[in-house]
Amino acid sequence: MARVVVKLQTGKEIKGDMLSFGSGKPLLHVQIEDAEGKPRTVPVSMGSIAAIFFLKKQEERNSLVKRETIEQSVLASNSGVRLHVEFKDGGIIHGSGHTYTPRDSGFYLVPLNPADEYERVYICASAVKKVSFRKLMGNILLDQKKITPAQLDHSLQYQREIREKRIGTILREEEFITHEQLEESLQRQKEHPKYLGEILLEAGYISEEQLDYALLVQQKYRKKKIGQILVELKYLLPNDICIALATQLHMAWADLSSISVTPGLARALPEEVMREFEAVPIEQRGDTLVVASAVPQQPGLIGLISRHTDLKIELVVAYEVYIESIINRLFPRKSPALSD
Repeated sequence: MARVVVKLQTGKEIKGDMLSFGSGKPLLHVQIEDAEGKPRTVPVSMGSIAAIFFLKKQEERNSLVKRETIEQSVLASNSGVRLHVEFKDGGIIHGSGHTYTPRDSGFYLVPLNPADEYERVYICASAVKKVSFRKLMGNILLDQKKITPAQLDHSLQYQREIREKRIGTILREEEFITHEQLEESLQRQKEHPKYLGEILLEAGYISEEQLDYALLVQQKYRKKKIGQILVELKYLLPNDICIALATQLHMAWADLSSISVTPGLARALPEEVMREFEAVPIEQRGDTLVVASAVPQQPGLIGLISRHTDLKIELVVAYEVYIESIINRLFPRKSPALSD
């Protein structure tokens, strides 16, 4: 029996248990609890459904929030196609899928972020306004004949089993690259850090025209950074930025929209340091402080932050607006007093 949340096209949601599901059936049956706490089965017409979210088991969700909110690899999201789905009611969801055909009555998505509470979602095509999709890195590498299907499958399986390892480590241990090649790549990135727009363009997340327009907008709104502008223009999503940077830098990334930072943890670094370096502590593991940064490619950043703490620093990638929001919540700026 699967725990599900059924979202109807009217906006109503039904949460309960579902014995079985077949997209070709006219009805599905969800077992809910009535006002007295007794189980009751509710029939739901497939034609009225927008999406069905299949939730993870409680113990899986707890362990993911604790251990896996920081995704250490993007390989799990590199198989098949990446889908960006816009519903008729304005809602948006994105993830990866093995196949997508516009003629289908429905299709499945798998979330890109392992911290999401659902493991997959079935989307009814009748509720969809628009679907954008692109091939993910695994398929691109296959098309270019740089890897074999067997190598991709092996890497994906290995990453699922050991999520705490970074992409470079997996590639080196599987002897797809040598230790010297990995170190050379990392050194080049340190010596010649790329701008975010350049990284996103090379990774295929945006086009040259989109980047050029975003740069024009930035000239007008100089306080806004290019990542924020690209998100506001709906060219991409915050997680797109994190995934692209994490892949480029062989680092982990964190979705700060699903992480709660306590004032006690935040005091591990001074407020002025967090604001200057656009960084915020999100976890402490023993003598290591995990710090989320919007600019982890900044040369010497770990050393600069380390001056203000006795803990070891581990950097992860995060979206700049989320970082700023957390800092402002933890350290609210006082409004200037009104003069008489």
